[in-house]
Amino acid sequence: MSQNINNINLWFDRFDEQYSATSGIIAETAVEYFKERFIQKNWSGVPWTPYKNKKREPSKGSLMMRTNNLFSSIRPSMVTAERVVISGGGPKVPYARIHNEGGRVRGIQYVRPYTHPNLLGKGRKQVQGHARKVDFTMPRRQFMGNSVALNERILERLKHHFNG
Repeated sequence: MSQNINNINLWFDRFDEQYSATSGIIAETAVEYFKERFIQKNWSGVPWTPYKNKKREPSKGSLMMRTNNLFSSIRPSMVTAERVVISGGGPKVPYARIHNEGGRVRGIQYVRPYTHPNLLGKGRKQVQGHARKVDFTMPRRQFMGNSVALNERILERLKHHFNG
């Protein structure tokens, strides 16, 4: 009888250890999945909208990966036993939400005065500070959110964790 009680206590101790690690596994899996969206340039198998104007396409870097600031901003912001929150963006990446959700961007862009060092070989050219209106539609290029594929990947890792 005492052997059975010891086995049950041992099983519950192991279960507590395994259960406490689940939130970390979920956070790690979600961050990995969201960062993969930048590499694969799709969400749930639907590719991101390409640039409309090929002339304005950047020569360095690929779509949404020029500086890697947005890619690097994806991180777990809260990991507890009851809840896992993954966030992207921040003070250095205020444009994260509009990229993920898409939508209309309206506002005024202020340009500070600056100097062109050499304008067509004619010396320096002073550009005055000015403002321009901005009004365009940003296509949705989702990289974070609810996903069936992410849920399946999390379940697979948790099954492996509890069975292995």
